[in-house]
Amino acid sequence: MSGGETEKIARLAELVSNEIFSFFRWKKEGPANLNFTCVKKETHAPSKKSEHTHPADVVFKYADPYLNKAVYLHTDLKSYSVSSITLDSIKKALKSLGKTIDCARASTEWQTRYHLAKRERYEVRGMLFVYNHDDEYDKNFYDHFKDYKGENLHIKDSQQIHIVEPSLINYLKTLQVDVNALRAAGTFPKDNYTFYYPDLVLHKASGEYWERAATAELIASPYMIIHHKEVISYCEKAMKPTETYSEGYLIYYRRDGSSEIEFRYLFDALSRFQILNANKDLKIRIRVANRYHHSSILSNFNAAINSYVTEWGEDENRKRKLQAIELDIVNHAIPNYKPEAIGWERD
Repeated sequence: MSGGETEKIARLAELVSNEIFSFFRWKKEGPANLNFTCVKKETHAPSKKSEHTHPADVVFKYADPYLNKAVYLHTDLKSYSVSSITLDSIKKALKSLGKTIDCARASTEWQTRYHLAKRERYEVRGMLFVYNHDDEYDKNFYDHFKDYKGENLHIKDSQQIHIVEPSLINYLKTLQVDVNALRAAGTFPKDNYTFYYPDLVLHKASGEYWERAATAELIASPYMIIHHKEVISYCEKAMKPTETYSEGYLIYYRRDGSSEIEFRYLFDALSRFQILNANKDLKIRIRVANRYHHSSILSNFNAAINSYVTEWGEDENRKRKLQAIELDIVNHAIPNYKPEAIGWERD
């Protein structure tokens, strides 16, 4: 494979990540694709005589509402064919990323480039982004670790590394495409939305409510709750802004809906979060973004409503709110960048 072609394939992961994460309010910090000097060479590359560096493909930043601090995700972007996604390639990437994060925490060069808000509370984490550019990967990514023998990956106890693997990338791309379709239909706002974080026993959500980002934990969770304001669109006939959709909750659901019980768990969560119990009647939409959703998902959803209402003593108000929930299946989307298309780009 030529160097130019290799470079084009590597750039695919960069394009996909740029598209996906802006909706979740992740911001890119500092320069991309720029190495920084290793400050722990005796540990990270003891046999190397020349200067050792660590790669920095891109650094994303968001505010974590539970930790009340900024999270910097030093990201390794990988664009692999299906045959290249192996346990060995994953281990190699994780080892490199573990050393990189260890160094970034102590590196003045890294701090100067990427940590620009000097007074903020923050932490540095790693993120491995594995994009399958030939669209042929259909396995459970974590099955690769069944053969893992426990060898040292150089990830310290205090470090966190998030993995965004092919199926999660496809899920996030599906969300992005669906949100754009809802915006075009005038049923989701461009800016007036927030990712919902309930107050927990040990953690209260912090920060400006309507500006909260989706954390790395949230984007990989079984469901994601988005609270949005009413949608205001410009009416060309009336030549003035008009409300096209009311305030509500948009819930992206990642499970397959194969059982009634999973929807009952979801209803329990919505009750605990005071979404079902709120005095104000807000629209609730559940958008199932699972490529392999169960054929009986709608039946299971309706059965869950009936059994949940029965558990609560036929509470008519609760029944009305549950029956008003809209459940729809989202068309699955896959990033479709190809190396040859990148080659035709004009400067």
